[in-house]
Amino acid sequence: QTTQTTQTTHPHTTVILASDQTNARSILTYQTNLDKITELSSHSAMGISGPNADLVNFSEYISKNLALYELSNDGLKLSPHAQANFCRGELATALRKGP
Repeated sequence: QTTQTTQTTHPHTTVILASDQTNARSILTYQTNLDKITELSSHSAMGISGPNADLVNFSEYISKNLALYELSNDGLKLSPHAQANFCRGELATALRKGP
């Protein structure tokens, strides 16, 4: 079983995120090299889980929109709190809207 580890270092804090890289359902293993930790910016990362297509699409959507925000606002980065609010809002909108 493989493990993915991401380390983020801040001048005052160090955080280590760890997850397995297995994509399985019931007794079937579909994939053993899935990235479940996505780097959102130089100072934040997001751990995700769920069906493969959903987690890949959602994590890419969030990271690309945060990058777009930075480009649109002269390099201004969102704080981790603002990133969490954006992520929560997008997830809530998607759940209300349905497939």
